[in-house]
Amino acid sequence: MKILITGGCGFIGSHVADRFYKEGHKIYIIDNLSTGNIENVEVPHKFYNLNIASKDCEEIFKSNRFDAVINLSAQVDVKTSIESPFVDSKSNLLGITNMLDLSHRYGVKRFIFASSAAVYGNTDKIPIKEDNLINPIAPYGMSKYVGEFYCRKWFEIYGLKTMCFRFSNVFGPRQGLKGESGVMSIFMNKVMENKELTVFGNGEQTRDFIYVEDVADGIYKAFESDYTGVLNLSTNTQYTLNELIDILRQFHKIKKVTYKENRPGDIRDSRLDNTRVKKILGWNPKYSFKEGVEKTYRWYNKYHDNESYEDDKEVIEAKKESKKSLWLKYMPYIENILGIVMVAFLNSYVLKNDDLSSSNFMDICYIYIVVISVVYGMKQSIISVVFSLGLYMYLLVEYGGYNIITIFYEPGSLIHIASYIIIGMISGYISDVNKRKLFLNKLKFDSIKEKYNLLELIYDETRSIKEELEDQVVNSENSFVSIYNATKALDSFEINDIYDGAIMTIEKLLKTSKVSIYSLSRDGKYLRLKSKSSSENFSLPYSINLDEFQEIKDVINNKVVFANKRLNDNLPIMIAPVVNGNKTIAVVSIHEFKFENLTLYYENLFRVLVELISNAIAKAYKYDEAVMVDKYIPNTEILVEKEFKKVLSNKIKNRKISGIDFTLVKVMNRIGSYEEIFPKLAVSIRDDDLIGIGDDDIYLVLSNTNEVKAKKALDRLSLNGIKTNVMGEIDYHV
Repeated sequence: MKILITGGCGFIGSHVADRFYKEGHKIYIIDNLSTGNIENVEVPHKFYNLNIASKDCEEIFKSNRFDAVINLSAQVDVKTSIESPFVDSKSNLLGITNMLDLSHRYGVKRFIFASSAAVYGNTDKIPIKEDNLINPIAPYGMSKYVGEFYCRKWFEIYGLKTMCFRFSNVFGPRQGLKGESGVMSIFMNKVMENKELTVFGNGEQTRDFIYVEDVADGIYKAFESDYTGVLNLSTNTQYTLNELIDILRQFHKIKKVTYKENRPGDIRDSRLDNTRVKKILGWNPKYSFKEGVEKTYRWYNKYHDNESYEDDKEVIEAKKESKKSLWLKYMPYIENILGIVMVAFLNSYVLKNDDLSSSNFMDICYIYIVVISVVYGMKQSIISVVFSLGLYMYLLVEYGGYNIITIFYEPGSLIHIASYIIIGMISGYISDVNKRKLFLNKLKFDSIKEKYNLLELIYDETRSIKEELEDQVVNSENSFVSIYNATKALDSFEINDIYDGAIMTIEKLLKTSKVSIYSLSRDGKYLRLKSKSSSENFSLPYSINLDEFQEIKDVINNKVVFANKRLNDNLPIMIAPVVNGNKTIAVVSIHEFKFENLTLYYENLFRVLVELISNAIAKAYKYDEAVMVDKYIPNTEILVEKEFKKVLSNKIKNRKISGIDFTLVKVMNRIGSYEEIFPKLAVSIRDDDLIGIGDDDIYLVLSNTNEVKAKKALDRLSLNGIKTNVMGEIDYHV
């Protein structure tokens, strides 16, 4: 199935991605990487760098049609929610409403929302049950509770199956590397850096710690269930921060522990009751607190060891970027100074041949001001005007015989000064306007480019899926043509031929080499082996007592396909019923399957193939009824010689190919007519054994038996006055 995980690059999300991928699902991730890290996700996935509140998310839902959405994206820091409640609400509320709306509109079947124990606030009722009073003390808990409310309403109004988990304190590997911090990750990082630990309070406040892999397991079990509502996900235990520090001391020397005053918004004690989640989902935590801490410590220790060289490179790159940024910051001023120096030099050169009345002097200053204004805008334009005015006044005083006061009384000099200012202001203004337009156009272009890149990504994915489907339909082993050709083996009126053809068909289309078909005995208590794959080292019991296998009885009684998702070694991977009319007459089983083929697609294909087998057998039964006069001795189920030879030939072939044994028995004394002897024979043999005529003698074919196992049947025949002799197949000419 297609699973979308929002916040999938985060601490919890990456572990959830691991779990769903291991179960054979396709992983899609939406994450803006504000606190997540793309390197956290080690399994194949499709990644979209977006905020879950973005309108662009609709294109992703439209093109992929997800089966389930796991919403883990959120602002998770309580301190941030108190200091910036608007940021907290924007992140946690707009995102959840957008995801719920898109999930409803694009047919998502399951929506799981990550809430928090923070919705309960401070309470004296420990452990906290789901129906406890909701009283969050920080905006973070408030926004989570509102998210739960939205989920409930989307189920009530639109029928979207929503499920909310109130997590206790989740910890584990990958936490706290980029913003997703908790007390465990803070302590771990401090310990690795040999820094002192800071505890807010006396350290006796308690938390219900749960290891992240247990959380991922709970989310997966919720995905498989149909439950809607709210559940606590916790270990139902309490550990103080001082106890956590004592455990850490067992793995690492702690420098110092400092205790400070409690922070606002922190909860004193927390322990969530997990009775309901255990009962409803059948979930149980696998890791004890100490085991989880040890696994987390080992990961942090390994991470910090591998991080040193990367940190050195990052520091070097940061220094380079800092120097580059500093140079870019002061470069306009440097170029402005260099520009006025060059103008001053050129003016000095001009004044050797001309006086101040020469127009050449003014032209050079104009060029300088215009160039600086166009390149850098109004700010540097003003500086260039000031520099030009200063240079102009200096030259008037130095070479023109003016003093500072007389300059401002000279109309010509005032015109020059005004022209500098006017040209500088106009050039700087025009430059800033154009730059502002360019900046706005760049923003629009970047927005369009981002939209285009997203659409291009979705287009490429859609095209890839389209080509894959085309290839599957036209060229793959599971194309309609291949399925038609493979199922032609079922086109027979002989039930035994259909069984053999079914084995070959399933082997080919489901890519397996171990398939069996068992028929159901008339009393419904046993299964008898009818046909199986001819693979080496593939042996099966000839008879199965159904009282020992409830799962197989359920397949027969309920007429449903069974998938061995718990990988029980005593059961096949998949079992399906063969139904004739409204009665199960046999079961088809697959005993070996490639892990990557354990998907809903192959399960559905198996179901379709078994339905084809059922239809073929129903057709064979109808044919059998129609030709019963020609096939059996009248008023008996004794096969005429022609039909008996067919059956015997088929049995011999099955023994050679599949190793399914049989015993051929000849009746030595003929007691009365066929009608008289048939009842005595029928009561002494099983319902899958056969009676037939050969060379005017009566023969029995005891299915799935060798000579040793056939002795019981022969003894029963003897008690009924029938003498028999076991024959080899070479003793009877087929």
